[in-house]
Amino acid sequence: MRGLPPLPRPRGGLAVGSVCWRNGRRAPGHARPSLLVFAHPDDEAFLTAGTVARHVSAGGEAALICATRGERGSQPPDPVCLPSELGKVRTAELEDACRVIGVSRLVQLGYPDGGLADVDVEEAVGAIAREMRRWRPGAVVTFGPDGVYGHPDHVAVSLLTTAAFDRVSGEDRPRPDRGGSRSGAREAPDATGPRLWYVSLPPYGGRRRPSDRKVAAIDILPHLETKMRALLCHRTQRHNVERAFGGLYDFERRRPVDDEAAAVLGREYFRLARGPLPRLPLEESLLDP
Repeated sequence: MRGLPPLPRPRGGLAVGSVCWRNGRRAPGHARPSLLVFAHPDDEAFLTAGTVARHVSAGGEAALICATRGERGSQPPDPVCLPSELGKVRTAELEDACRVIGVSRLVQLGYPDGGLADVDVEEAVGAIAREMRRWRPGAVVTFGPDGVYGHPDHVAVSLLTTAAFDRVSGEDRPRPDRGGSRSGAREAPDATGPRLWYVSLPPYGGRRRPSDRKVAAIDILPHLETKMRALLCHRTQRHNVERAFGGLYDFERRRPVDDEAAAVLGREYFRLARGPLPRLPLEESLLDP
């Protein structure tokens, strides 16, 4: 396989640390945006880029919390930068990927790569909870308790995000002992959310839809090229992109190598961890309000 083609630096609005609204307002029909919480730059592209691109193309908004700068990550045999520069370079790559996908708010917590299991839990949960209160997402997406493949940073982010979701959801619930909700508290969550979703690996090699009614199999095939463009933004991780997708996707022609590859690449999977089952089919309602 030939090396991945270069990708021009994307352009577009991205507010790092502050909200950037398209046309000065949220799109109609999407009253509550979505929030992604991951450990490293590139997690968002590997796991959710197609789903987020689909959501944004329909008028939705998405924000991302990244817990580390990925400064301890590996690089390809021909390194993109010095090891001492990796965190800074991966931050720029993440910003580029967010522009491609359509993420309009990026918050980086700056915790040490490889050390999330040792951070101050109360501080980290509080930081994530603050973004949840500020952003008021209808859907929160993060790793499951297994961290997808057991990565300690992924497992830690799952625990921290779940704790923050439970905390903020608890604050929103009415207090019957005090005559309803507390003064100044937001309205209680209704039948449409909020929901916490865990990213999930494809069942059966990705060739069949899951039978579990709490697992959403999101059709991202119309947005697969956008996902691959986001992955290519992570130039320091191109060896991982090649390893994961090189046999399935033709980067020169920008399409899956065959129908079987399209069936594997054309869906992203998520498991509902908290919140009510959506009224719509899960394939249509993962990030919808």
